Amino acid sequence: RPRAAQAPGAALDLGQPSLARIAQEADRRSPAPLRALPARPLNAVNIRPAQGHEAEALTAIALEAKAHWDYPADTLESWKQELTVSPQTVTSRPTFVAVVGEEIVGFYSLSPSHHSWVLDHLWVLPRFMERGIGRALVAHALETAARGGASSVTVDADPNAESFYLACGGVRCGEVPAPIPGVPGRVRPQLAFRTL
Repeated sequence: RPRAAQAPGAALDLGQPSLARIAQEADRRSPAPLRALPARPLNAVNIRPAQGHEAEALTAIALEAKAHWDYPADTLESWKQELTVSPQTVTSRPTFVAVVGEEIVGFYSLSPSHHSWVLDHLWVLPRFMERGIGRALVAHALETAARGGASSVTVDADPNAESFYLACGGVRCGEVPAPIPGVPGRVRPQLAFRTL
């Protein structure tokens, strides 16, 4: 059954039944219920298509969000290229930003590939975390992928984000070794969401 399309640029009221329905579905599919994540109140977030000239701002959000997890500076520097969002990425892939007031506070980017799309980026500024913005971005990304014909979306997640994705209804389907200095056993969880 196709999902109802969210008009690009339309504000999502985070207290409306549509997000509640998503939370109920995540509760049903996931051992970690969505409501287990604390949420500070937020009236509305506007999710709209990103624009190419916003690539630098999106890169800054990704870098700040990754640094939130207290990785050493040299490790963060080694990840800078993969956290960099180019104008070409923004204009050639489904890339959407979350805006509160006039500020871009988070974003996601998808890589379409037949029936299984990849969530390349999903980042929220640390001061806006735990307010439902990440969950709204995941829900929007899944709807975008479903409208594009995907039956699933995969995520190569940071280990610190695994519980978030599980709470949003993702299922762990593997892991990739990702050692860093001082943490030789570090792995990146591989997760999958069904879009239908």
